[in-house]
Amino acid sequence: MAKVIDTKKSCAVYPLKLSQPMGAAYCFLGIDKSMPIMHGSQGCAAFAKTFLTRHFRELIPMQTTALSEIATVIGGDSNIHEAIKNVIDKNNPNVVGLVSTGVSETRGDDVIGSLKRFKSNFPDYADKKVVYVSTPDYLGSFETGYEKALLEVVKALVEPPRRKYRDKVNIFVSYALTAGDIEEIKDMLKDFELDAVVVPDFSRSIGLMSDFSPITIGGTTLEEIQGLASSSFSIAIGYSSKAAAEYLEKEYNVPMFYFESLLGLKSTDEFYELLIKLTGREPSDKYKRYRSRLLDTMADGQFYFSGKSVALGLGPDLLTSLVLFLKEELGLNIECAVSPVHTPNLDLLPIDTVYIGDLEDIKLNAKHVDMIISNTNGQHIAKHFKVPLLRIGIPIFDRVGHFFRTYVGYKGTLEFLCELTNLFLEHDEEKSYEVPEFAKQMKEEIL
Repeated sequence: MAKVIDTKKSCAVYPLKLSQPMGAAYCFLGIDKSMPIMHGSQGCAAFAKTFLTRHFRELIPMQTTALSEIATVIGGDSNIHEAIKNVIDKNNPNVVGLVSTGVSETRGDDVIGSLKRFKSNFPDYADKKVVYVSTPDYLGSFETGYEKALLEVVKALVEPPRRKYRDKVNIFVSYALTAGDIEEIKDMLKDFELDAVVVPDFSRSIGLMSDFSPITIGGTTLEEIQGLASSSFSIAIGYSSKAAAEYLEKEYNVPMFYFESLLGLKSTDEFYELLIKLTGREPSDKYKRYRSRLLDTMADGQFYFSGKSVALGLGPDLLTSLVLFLKEELGLNIECAVSPVHTPNLDLLPIDTVYIGDLEDIKLNAKHVDMIISNTNGQHIAKHFKVPLLRIGIPIFDRVGHFFRTYVGYKGTLEFLCELTNLFLEHDEEKSYEVPEFAKQMKEEIL
């Protein structure tokens, strides 16, 4: 078990933490015809919109209640009511996600009461689905905001089932999964003749060429979410998706199975064992070939990652996923692991210490590393140690196409392993051409 140390810094030097409201708003981007509204100042929404636009290189639907200084102090329902009414009148979304911020939470707005009064004052809008998520900036992080939003979506929108469908399965996904990951998971389930409802389904909503729309296009539909209780079972992948699946199990008796990750040979084997047990079917030869290729590449790569040390600066779900694969399956040394927020899954990691802080904590606590694994901001730490940076997570500003890559299953693990091994190989090759220090000293003495 890992010892989790909160560094309790006065300020972030190389930031890793992202805000709760942004994580909650991101969840709604995977729901078809939805619109996230941030209940706060215009700057709150503007920053989140710009940040996500840079990461995905897409137009991000997002609105704000635009609280002014006076409205923040005096309060009242007007900003919330006007924002929701304007969004519905202009865009007619199926789902409105109302996300609080530090501004509204500090004042203590009664948002739930305000939504009840909205439906009472505007009965024509009473049937519109508005999901409220409490996400103050000063607590939690992107991960906890996403977790809260996914749970509130299930609580607010799922309806009692009329019947059960034997081959229908719910897949609750972590914020850390890419569009490529989601499509790979759906293909794996289709191979077992299972009809998967992914919540939220970013593979259908982000990165598609289409006409301009002020609301999300594609993603999990409202009807699919309402019918989640009719599935035979649910699978939650990543800790941030676990609470939603547990709620569905408790309230609607839909059995839930949980996986920390689907990156790696062990976790993918366990995933297939579960599907074989539940369906009585066998995977196709295609996935058996992928597994064989993965084993072969793990054997080939051991010469390049054996004895290597890495430092990780990632959100809890990604950090858990990579530590389990890199340490337990590849034998890499985890020199330093940093997360922006403490979640229960971090306590169970098979390493000595996890720091709750920012990327500077890698610089302060790592003695020797051969690679940094983090988002774009990790490049400064990689330059300090003069080692390669393997980019993963959010944000990725200096590369194109990251969101379409695959990291799960045998195929995704194989692709990730090749990237990891090739970065080690390339770095070792560059180091082999460096002039040793003793040779430099001999040259100076001769001269």
